Amino acid sequence: MRPDLIIKNRKLNHIIGVIGIILSIIIIFLALKNLSWLYRLVGVCAIIYYLIDIEQKLEEDHAITKIVRIFMVVIDVFYIVFSVILAFVNVDLLLRLFGIAGSGYLGFKSYQLVREGILNKKLKLADSLVATFLGVFPAILLIVYAFIAFWIILLALTLLYNLIHLIVRIKIERGSTNRQF
Repeated sequence: MRPDLIIKNRKLNHIIGVIGIILSIIIIFLALKNLSWLYRLVGVCAIIYYLIDIEQKLEEDHAITKIVRIFMVVIDVFYIVFSVILAFVNVDLLLRLFGIAGSGYLGFKSYQLVREGILNKKLKLADSLVATFLGVFPAILLIVYAFIAFWIILLALTLLYNLIHLIVRIKIERGSTNRQF
């Protein structure tokens, strides 16, 4: 990784760490008071993690330009603010946003797994967006038409991703490469 990205990531990791400590204290306080707030805040924290992880990975592989990064940050901030508002107003919609973000994240991570793990190449922005969209689009359709089936299919996709990850990991460890994954 480039030295300037390491410095940026140190600053970003420090800021995220401080925010994480504050959120942890809030979560502990609210969990002692009411368990439903714990679920709400864990959902919001997961959404934040998904969006930040996707953006950082694309930036590390130099797949996004500054304008695209600004556009992604604006969309991420809107999504996060909307999620936080829904945590206080409507938990059902928060769960749906969490499911959509989780499906998109699974699509992105599956693409990353294949691209970096098997093909040993850097990520591309267009392919990453297509993979994320392929995770989000069916999730939206399932939420609209069959909400219960959505969670079952999301669980199945998560298990499939974990199986693929295990296979790629075994292939890399037993192969003639000395890469870390």
